[in-house]
Amino acid sequence: MLNVYEYFKKMQDDQVILYFKGEITNNLLTSILQLLDDRLERKNEDLKVRKKVFSVLLECLQNIYNYQQYQPIPEEEAYYHAATLMIRRTGDAYYIITGNYMFRDRVTKLEAKINKVNLMPPEELKEFYKQIISLQQQTDTGGAGLGLIDMARKSGEKITYSFDDVNDKYCFYSLQVKVPVKSN
Repeated sequence: MLNVYEYFKKMQDDQVILYFKGEITNNLLTSILQLLDDRLERKNEDLKVRKKVFSVLLECLQNIYNYQQYQPIPEEEAYYHAATLMIRRTGDAYYIITGNYMFRDRVTKLEAKINKVNLMPPEELKEFYKQIISLQQQTDTGGAGLGLIDMARKSGEKITYSFDDVNDKYCFYSLQVKVPVKSN
């Protein structure tokens, strides 16, 4: 028998602030950001922490949205536009976790970008960010590739990720960014 209360209680115990599954649209992106901002404000979260969480979430959602816009998927495969998002809080950090389908042939390039960002110390990340902005190059998904750099800079943490094969064409790309809550 399905016990929704137990599921609900587990999500509360895990301090899940927001969970979403479906296609990310422009209107939905705005609504999710507003909802998160409201929830963090109601929790009386420190303004600096709220801004960091908001900023990282914005980058995550924009990456999913932009990728979906530049990834032509046949109508019969529309299922692969689904994404998932979860934001949870532990005692010392917020975790922004996203997942979306992507073409397997793009994994190597994206993994190399994430690994490059993860290897850079903060000062080097800052310089790399400035370099990318000055070049103003667009990637094959429409952006300049700043999202990952910005997530790492704002969180001060390494980006955790995985690519799980779904079939011969698609994989499921999961990303987690930890935003520490510094107690003063």
